[in-house]
Amino acid sequence: MKIHTKKCLAVGLLLTLAGCSSPGIYKTPIEDRSTVAVPDENPSVVTAADPSIGVTVTPVSPIQVVRSQRDESIEVAPSVPVAPSSVEVQQNPAIIALLDSAKQQTNGGNLRAAQTSLQRAQRIAPRDPEVYYSLADTHRRLGEFLQAEQVALKGVAIAQGQNTQLRRLWTLIASIRNDSGDVEGADKAAGIAERY
Repeated sequence: MKIHTKKCLAVGLLLTLAGCSSPGIYKTPIEDRSTVAVPDENPSVVTAADPSIGVTVTPVSPIQVVRSQRDESIEVAPSVPVAPSSVEVQQNPAIIALLDSAKQQTNGGNLRAAQTSLQRAQRIAPRDPEVYYSLADTHRRLGEFLQAEQVALKGVAIAQGQNTQLRRLWTLIASIRNDSGDVEGADKAAGIAERY
C-alpha cells in the first residue's frame, strides 16, 4: 500500500509540473509601449498609441547647453522663472561645520584650506547648492575663474526649484565673469539672476 501511495504522489507531481509548463494554457501579457506625438499641439507631449489606455507624458524641463568662457559645454536645466519655492533643505551637521570652518579660513586669508574644507563638504553632500556656492566663490577669490564658473553652473543644475539659491548662484556667476573680463557674459548672468 505504501508503494502505491508513493507512485500516486509521484504521478500527481509530474502531472502538476507538466501542466504548469504546457503551452497555450496561459498567455503572457504584452504591454504596448509604442508612442506617437500629438499633432499640432505641444510636440513635447507624447501619448500612447491607444488613447483609451494611454498616458500623457510631459517633460518637466528640457536640458540646454551652456557654454563656459573656454567653450566647454555644460548641460543645465533652463533658467525659467518659477513661482517662489517652498523647498526647505536641511543640511547635515557635518556640512554646517565644514561651511563654518571654510568661512573662518576665508576670513583668516587661508583660501586653500577653505577650498579643501569645501571639497570635503562636496564629497559628503554632493547635492547641496550652498556647498557649490561657497566652493565657486573660493575659486573666484583664488583667481581660478574657469573652475569657479563650472562649479557655480553645477550648483545651478542642483538648485532647481530653490529660487533663492539660484539667484545667489547666478549673481556669483555674473561676478566671476566680470572678474575674468567677460562683461557681456556677466550682464547675461545678472539678467538671469533678476528673474528669481
